[in-house]
Formats: sequence, structure tokens, C-alpha cells
Amino acid sequence: MTEFSSLMSLSGKSAIVTGAATGIGREIANLFVQAGANVAAGDLNEKELGIFAAEAQGGGGECFAQIMDVADAASVKHFFAATEERFGGVDILVNSAGIYPKQPFVTTDVAFWDRVINVNLRGVFLTMQAAVIAMKKRGGGSIVNISSVNSMKACIFDNIHYGASKAGVNSLTVSVALEFAGDNIRSNAVLPGGVMTAQAALSVQEMMPRGPFTQPGRIPLGGVPAGPAEIANAVLYLASDASRYVTGQLLAVDGGFLVS
Repeated sequence: MTEFSSLMSLSGKSAIVTGAATGIGREIANLFVQAGANVAAGDLNEKELGIFAAEAQGGGGECFAQIMDVADAASVKHFFAATEERFGGVDILVNSAGIYPKQPFVTTDVAFWDRVINVNLRGVFLTMQAAVIAMKKRGGGSIVNISSVNSMKACIFDNIHYGASKAGVNSLTVSVALEFAGDNIRSNAVLPGGVMTAQAALSVQEMMPRGPFTQPGRIPLGGVPAGPAEIANAVLYLASDASRYVTGQLLAVDGGFLVS
């Protein structure tokens, strides 16, 4: 029988968290350290990444931070190599890096489209590919991608590019789950609804002229957006042995938004 205290423990595990400098990614990386994981935190925001790395020390696990551009293959390869050298391997990957700039569909040009797809979808492809290679050496692992309810339900104006990128993330998630289940590599995604991060607050202000996301009845459970901790808790479950028989799942953490 598995001891209850060990179900959600990440002790002895090595985890890569992208987008770890701010918001949801930072919350996840911090929670993982507290759960005992050795965390490699990657982001392009060097200043905030350094602040996080300094604050994260002293938890249950070890943390190191390094600049990482998820859309650049060489940067991803270098980051994974550094993680394997530092921690001996990779057991967990969390893809939290992402952008969602607003742009009306009819004025979206190719450069804007490519920028969103490169970060949100190409970045997930590159890191998942590197993770599968690394996890095979360890006899398995867990990949958790941060997607969005917007991948399943059109709910925000001027956001078609973002929804398309996250729908691609969903497809990558379930396809990798099927193809590498035999290697004991699990692949799941968390689909947040509204989450009150600094970036999200700015986004809400930008979209208010077209109508708010949080309309009456849109979030049945509590009626307000989640905090980053609600998302991080779900990610911890999917990364831990508590979910060792769970793969290929798209878990909405949205207060009931998708069923409203």
C-alpha cells in the first residue's frame, strides 16, 4: 500500500518548468520545489527568473534558473542538456510558457500569427520532443501542458490565434500519450479558465470594450476567476504518482465554465 504522504511527493524527481518567471509557471515551479522536486526553471524574463530562483531556495528541493526560448530548438536542447547534467535526468516537464496578445482576426498578419504559434505550439512540440528522449533514459516520466478552455470553447474576442494554438497543444498532448505509453511516459494537459495573473488582468482590460469574460453565470463555482495556486495544484496531481494511471487527459480547471 502506498503511503498517503508519498502520493503527491516529488522527492527525488527532476522537473523542467517553462514560463517559470511569472504567473502560473512560477506558482507551479515553487510548488514543485516545496513538494521535493529538483526544478529547472526556464523563461526569457531574466530579471523575474532570477528573483524566483533566489526565493525558491530553501524548499524541499533544489532549483536552478536559466534563460530559455521555447521556440528556439538550440535553446531547448541546451536547457535540457544543462538539466540532465545538473540533476542527472528529466522526470517531469511542465509547459507553462505562452503568450496571448489580442488581435482582431481580419487584421492578423502572418508575422503576428507565427509569433503566437511559435511560442504556444512550436515551443510545446520542441520541449515535448526533448522530454520524450530524456524520459526514455529514465524509464518514464510525466508531461503536463498548460492549455486553455479557449481551445475547446470560443469565449474571448480577438483571440482566434490563441485558441488555435492551444487546440494544437491538446492534439500534441493526447497523441504523445498514446504513442509513448509503452515507454511509461504520461502526457496530460490542464485547461485553465480565467486565472487572475498580472498578464491576465491586463488582457481583461484590453477586451472590456468587447464584453467581459466573467459574465454572470459564466463561472458556476464561486463566480470568480481562479488564482494561480488552483492551477498549480492540478498540475502537481498530474505530475505526481497520485495520477500514475492517468494519461491522455485534458483536465479543465475552470470552476465549471465549460459546462455552464
